[in-house]
Amino acid sequence: MGISNTEIEKMNSFQEGSYLYRSSWFQLMRPLTFSGTISPILAGTAVASLYAPIRWDIFFVMIIAALIVQATANMFNDYFDFKHGQDAEKWKDTDERSGNEPAHHHIPYTAIGMLCIAIILGVWLSIQSSWWVALIGSISIVFGYLYSAGKHSLSALGFGELTAAVFLGFVTTILSFVVQGHAVDGFILAVALTFAMLISTMILSNNIRDLKKDRGFRNTLPMKLGRKNAARLLSVLLISIYAWAIFLVIIQVVPWTAILSLFAIPVALRLCWSYRLKAARQEEIKGMKWAAYHHWTFGLLFAIGIGAGAFML
Repeated sequence: MGISNTEIEKMNSFQEGSYLYRSSWFQLMRPLTFSGTISPILAGTAVASLYAPIRWDIFFVMIIAALIVQATANMFNDYFDFKHGQDAEKWKDTDERSGNEPAHHHIPYTAIGMLCIAIILGVWLSIQSSWWVALIGSISIVFGYLYSAGKHSLSALGFGELTAAVFLGFVTTILSFVVQGHAVDGFILAVALTFAMLISTMILSNNIRDLKKDRGFRNTLPMKLGRKNAARLLSVLLISIYAWAIFLVIIQVVPWTAILSLFAIPVALRLCWSYRLKAARQEEIKGMKWAAYHHWTFGLLFAIGIGAGAFML
């Protein structure tokens, strides 16, 4: 969607407290991206169930705490994007209020309040398992903020995919395993790598879609590689995810039932097609939704497959 001259003038004369988000608080949290948290936690917990019965109270608290952290990271992302001159179409003047739309200047306070809840939940998880959980969780919160904050944010410097791979891939998967009372081993690291690659495809898809919009604001990985090479990297990552999943089944890191994840291949193909060389702009825009659908489909099927294998033991 293009930005009108009026909207550009509004951004240039940005004043704190003058704008409202055009949708609800829930949409501001970007629920479609929540698979980035839910799927790795399900998988990490499923791997833990291969060792011993899981504690459901810990599982649900882990889900809630991680979702809060991801939601606040998404909120900060939209907050700072608009503050630095992007996405004017997502915002409107306060005199256009038609409901309970989030005010731009309220977002940091709400996000901080939510993070306080996540920290309390993290302390409880640490008491139940290890204080390493509190340390790693705190680092994750800091990096979630640094991902968007400032003109030299991690996403602006081209580290978006790497940051997501580390914290929404490795860290989330491993922590969901550790809080169940297990030490980190090669099995959980191998499973975590799957989700590190998977979340990278979501961030990469988003950055390919936003190539033109981000110019002058960010220096993302697709900008450094070029659109053609970035699309190739996306295809390589998707192929690697399925090859790795099959390999994990073959070497018996995960049960054979994890092969259920291969049913997500049609969604992966549709995602690749959205970013082909001559793709229309509307296809690229919809491509981000396909990336989210793929994360949901593959992640849930992979986790269910591992859990089913544990159930049959």
